[in-house]
Amino acid sequence: MCMYENVRGTPLAVVHLKGLRQMIDLRGGINNLPIDQGQHLSEMAFLQDMMHASCSNVPPVMFDICPPVLRDTRRSGLECWYPQSPLRVLNDTGFLRPTLEPQSSFEILNDAFDSFEMLCIEAFDPETASDEAEIFQNRLDKIWTRLEKCEGNTSDEVPLTNRERAEHAIRVAARIHFRAVTLKIQHEDEVNRNDLMTLHGILRKIDLRFWKVAHYVYLWVLLTGGAASCKHSNVRPYFVSEIMRLGLSIGLFDWQSFRQPMGNFLWLQHFLRREACSLHREQVDVSG
Repeated sequence: MCMYENVRGTPLAVVHLKGLRQMIDLRGGINNLPIDQGQHLSEMAFLQDMMHASCSNVPPVMFDICPPVLRDTRRSGLECWYPQSPLRVLNDTGFLRPTLEPQSSFEILNDAFDSFEMLCIEAFDPETASDEAEIFQNRLDKIWTRLEKCEGNTSDEVPLTNRERAEHAIRVAARIHFRAVTLKIQHEDEVNRNDLMTLHGILRKIDLRFWKVAHYVYLWVLLTGGAASCKHSNVRPYFVSEIMRLGLSIGLFDWQSFRQPMGNFLWLQHFLRREACSLHREQVDVSG
């Protein structure tokens, strides 16, 4: 029921999430479930909560949002999968891998990660951010210039191949992402509406097998679109169901690697909500 209401985007999703949490608490808490079944049950519960929180732009029900871990170190047990995304770099190997399908998107993906990392430095190490302010601004200016250059070279024609469509989807998701991490504009803002509709339309035309070695790039695209869609009931179910499909088919078998980017994204949304509240209070104080 929780899964069903999550896709529909109704208030009943929160009711079911709270009920699920009560059931787990009665059994000793999410960390004390029986070993033979507790792992998958807890992961399923977290997945539902994370999907609802990210695609509704609200805090999760079952856990507190933690500071992001952008550079993680972990032995990869799934060597055939590309582990990187703009939300998390694994083993500090960067975005270079010649065999990955969306090769021409490496620069955009790397820029998306760099801009997110600069935002995190600003949030957690303001002294360093202040000292490096000019350098950071120059890097951000170059990032925007590269993205605009890519857009300038884009034809108005609809991309025909899966590779071209995926590259287009990554560029559109990057625009929404850059507005969030550089301008502190929440994903659901009306300024992202056209990009959201474009992203939804292009994703539906991509053969899902294209993303088979880039699941975490796809996850970032879906989370970005899902967050932008929270006020658009006509497209939100698509993003929620795709995140769910990815979570059930990939996430539960690679939970640590799957959970960290989602957790980082939830922190980004939390940061943007806090910034929006601060701005609102300042405006009220000025008008008062």
